Amino acid sequence: MYGVDRDKAKELTFKQLYGGIFKEYREIDFFKRIGRYIDQKWLEFNTQGFIECDISNYRFEKESLENMNPQKLFNYILQNYETSQNILIIWDILSILRGKKSKLVLYTYDSFLIDLSTEERGLMQDVQNIFKKFELNTKIKHGSDYDF
Repeated sequence: MYGVDRDKAKELTFKQLYGGIFKEYREIDFFKRIGRYIDQKWLEFNTQGFIECDISNYRFEKESLENMNPQKLFNYILQNYETSQNILIIWDILSILRGKKSKLVLYTYDSFLIDLSTEERGLMQDVQNIFKKFELNTKIKHGSDYDF
């Protein structure tokens, strides 16, 4: 859509999701939909005085938030959704690993580090299935240590 490589496209998309849609990309269907969603949530926020988030049911209350604007509210909603979904994923991973030698040792934004016992390599398919359940694409990297 942008006419650039994948890494640059990802960077442009994130900049626009978190900082606002650039004028030159407002006609791209994805960004039109994002813009409508932002407008809808902003109207809901101002009409009801709050927004209730999916998954967590957390409420962002208008009276408790200073200097709110449509983009900032969208960022809050987006971060809440991502964190809530990741908590569900972590819960499922921990359920699989309960009583096992393998452990979930680090979670950062969109990455999960598992110290996988060589005796339990089959667990990775179960972990992969969790991400499939949430319709997420994954890449697996492995090595003898974190730097590898």
